[in-house]
Amino acid sequence: MRWIVKQVDQQQIQLLCDQLQISSFLAKLLINRGLKEPQVVCKFLNPTVEDLHDPMYLADMDRAVALLFEAKMHRLPVLIYGDYDVDGITGVAVLKEFLDRYGWITEYYIPKRMDEGYGIQPSVIEQFCKKSKGIILTVDCGVTAFEAIEFANSFNCSVIVTDHHEVGEKLPKAAAVIDPKRPDDTYPFKDLAGVGVAFKLVSAIAKQMKIESKEFFDLLEFVALGTIADMVKLTGENRFLVKEGLQRLRETNRPGLSMLFSRLCITEPDSREIGYRVAPKLNAAGRLDCADDAFQLLVAKDRAYAERLVELLFEYNTTRQEIESDIFAHAVEQIEEYGLHKDPVIVVKGRDWHVGVIGIVATRLVHRYGRPVMVISETEEIARGSARSVPEVNLIELLQPLSSYFKEFGGHPLAVGFSLNPDGISAFIDSLRSCKIPVKDSFDVIEIDDEIQLEQIDDQVIRDLQLLEPFGHGNPEPVFLSRNVPVEFVRTFGQNHANVKMLIRVNGKRIEALGFGLGYLLEKPNYESTNVDIVFSVRNHKGPISFNILDLSLPEEVYEINESSEMSQKMFHLDQLLTQVKGKRLYVLDLRTRNAFLYWLKEKTNLRCAVISMNNIISSHLHQSLLRHTHNRISYVNSLNRNTSDRFTFITLSCFLNEKEKIFNQYDIFLINELSLFKTFEDQPQVADFLEFVRWNIHKFMAISVKNPDDLFSFATKLGFEISYERSFKLNYGLADISGDIDSVLSDATCFLFSDQRKLSDFYKRFKDKWSNREILIYSHTLKPSQRLSVVSSVKKKKITKLISSTNTDGLPTLLGQDIEIAILDAPLSLFELLDAVSSDGNSQLFDLCFGNESVYERQSELEELFPSQELVAEVISAIGTNEVSQEEFLKMLVQYGHFKNQAYAKVMLNILKDLGAIISPEKISLVRIDFSRTPVRIMERELELVYFNNITKPLLMQKVKGIYKALANVKMVI
Repeated sequence: MRWIVKQVDQQQIQLLCDQLQISSFLAKLLINRGLKEPQVVCKFLNPTVEDLHDPMYLADMDRAVALLFEAKMHRLPVLIYGDYDVDGITGVAVLKEFLDRYGWITEYYIPKRMDEGYGIQPSVIEQFCKKSKGIILTVDCGVTAFEAIEFANSFNCSVIVTDHHEVGEKLPKAAAVIDPKRPDDTYPFKDLAGVGVAFKLVSAIAKQMKIESKEFFDLLEFVALGTIADMVKLTGENRFLVKEGLQRLRETNRPGLSMLFSRLCITEPDSREIGYRVAPKLNAAGRLDCADDAFQLLVAKDRAYAERLVELLFEYNTTRQEIESDIFAHAVEQIEEYGLHKDPVIVVKGRDWHVGVIGIVATRLVHRYGRPVMVISETEEIARGSARSVPEVNLIELLQPLSSYFKEFGGHPLAVGFSLNPDGISAFIDSLRSCKIPVKDSFDVIEIDDEIQLEQIDDQVIRDLQLLEPFGHGNPEPVFLSRNVPVEFVRTFGQNHANVKMLIRVNGKRIEALGFGLGYLLEKPNYESTNVDIVFSVRNHKGPISFNILDLSLPEEVYEINESSEMSQKMFHLDQLLTQVKGKRLYVLDLRTRNAFLYWLKEKTNLRCAVISMNNIISSHLHQSLLRHTHNRISYVNSLNRNTSDRFTFITLSCFLNEKEKIFNQYDIFLINELSLFKTFEDQPQVADFLEFVRWNIHKFMAISVKNPDDLFSFATKLGFEISYERSFKLNYGLADISGDIDSVLSDATCFLFSDQRKLSDFYKRFKDKWSNREILIYSHTLKPSQRLSVVSSVKKKKITKLISSTNTDGLPTLLGQDIEIAILDAPLSLFELLDAVSSDGNSQLFDLCFGNESVYERQSELEELFPSQELVAEVISAIGTNEVSQEEFLKMLVQYGHFKNQAYAKVMLNILKDLGAIISPEKISLVRIDFSRTPVRIMERELELVYFNNITKPLLMQKVKGIYKALANVKMVI
């Protein structure tokens, strides 16, 4: 996550302080919420009953009231038909208690999620209509129940719909449809929950009967529960309804609610307690079995009965948590294995996943990955799904064009439910991926209200925060950042160590801090006496302060490295250069200065920048090297990952050419990496096409080059570049040829470098026992950010005897000190990897080249396998023919026939077939839509990977010490 502290004009803050006599702290929080006018602020801070609009403004409200009075007059029963979530059952409770209290005859029905699904069931209508003539009154459902309402009409049964969901192109033919989201509805407030709409109906009846508000405002307890649980905006009318309802809940006389709060140790219920602790318990009944158990708890009069129901809800909830955790673990595994987190919308599916909990799983996945998520449960007959979104993506708008796939569909912009035929899932997912989805950089951003020191949180701050309550959607809890916070300990807890608990001492007091779902950020289950940076909200309501942690990092491991003198010194030398970042510039830099330049672009500017390299070999080297200095995400785009939504991206030339029309407007600047290679291979068709594109769009391109052959400047000038900066650096190191003789360097060498990540792991497993009593560190770009930075910190502090590392580390071995022997144990794919390892600021090390020619041929063979030829692709397509096979069968076949050494490598073929038009899903691979006129990006990349390795890297590696040393040391020699 990226942390962004909101900036507010100090004059605005002071003006609000002067006008309302409030603190600058509170003023800033109000302005952050868009509340700047004194009159608006006063209304927000002091919601009253006067904020409620006349319920008769709602379309069809007059019809509904008239029908209900007619039913009362003629003693006709009213069937209250609700949904099975908290919003639905509280809405039923509001209507039934009020109507029963004032003389109506009522029945109620809440469907079972598992057996009946969402919406009005025709069987219930039939049973009610055949038994007696009456009225059906829906709550939190009905606005899309066209067939069910037509069925009710066939019995001459009037239906009154009260709902708050999105309305389609037409309304059902009900006697009255009350929904503030109706296009023709002029009601001023559109964000009522289902229970809120039910309460407006009650208010309209009360107004007609001249019943004072104090006689029925006890029902606001239910309104607050349902409104908070349904996560509608807590603004406008909802702010008063919830605030008043919460106050009544704190003094409730309802046995069920009172005992539930007691069981949860809640003495002062607030919006967070309701949303995160109470609502899940009430929802658990409907998710696993029967929501009527939760409804009965709400309206229970007998304490003994209420106590049994509370225990039943806790049993439901425990079972729900176990099922949910299991599905969540399988979903995360599926996402990571198939790289689904790189898709703008994540879709996961499983056989017989419990449909009662897939919505919660979707919510957890949204929080983890910052993307819209769909979770689908498949059975033989039907597939049911739940989707959750982020504020930037409206699910209703996104899924409307795909409505032909759905049997059922409904919900809100941020949460929908649907069902579809199992046979249509793959086509649905393919169609979804082709939708234009408004992906934004802000998905991985936490917006922070203020950066504060914990000592600043005093009684006045707490009072200011209480004025802003209730918190929820539309009025989120204020978020703060505090750096370098000393904690007594940090622990993980919960299933799979999913959560984090801290104890922090501030002003002599211990404060508990909990971070739910953040356990994956920590590399070990506990840290003693460490310092952390925390992003948090403050929890307090007439009790001890606690913190809710939203994100955290270990600053000793992160900021020390990011802002170290090592990088800062290079930044200092670039001051003149950095003020001139714009198009048409060429910079000739030594490797470490180049990396400092890229680091600056990534961390210190807001430029949207794409770094284009000729191939994966060069691009991945640069990407991996830069990871040493940053804990933030750096996007890498190639044939296997096409997500170009990040602000700072490394991309291969082939991938850029394939999507240049789309990509070109996404970035402010494009940086060509190692222009000398583009000069060397300018006759290659892809390079030639790219250079022509650059000439015509030179204003958006910069270039950098570590190597500076004699003709580079004239080449750059012809493209339209101006030579802006030149800096070279003389290396100081030695090379020795120790081909294949690893044993001779085991004792003497301090650092062992690998280009192949698998060999790094194998080496460690083989030799770790030799150094069992020593400090052995392993570094690789595949480590998590905090792990990488922790290793770097230990290297700088010389807390090491042996370092086993990847080659792409931006000179990490040179931090070990002078006269250190470093063994390079396998052949690199590029000499830039060796240049990366030997680059230093004057230190002298000896590098032992322990690889032989067979290692060079092995790397060549590996490249040819990872970038398959067109001939192999044609052979594979011919072998499959018109048959449909599963992914697993396909990958096994490729390995069995000897095309790939393992299934991980074989997966590249899936990418190639998809580019050719194949239908790819875990269940099947179909080649019926293959289009041979297309050229897969992976095939395009193959051309540039092999020509570079065969023409540059391989000949130099085969020369060993003499040729390699000359290539590295001579700035004019292209490597």
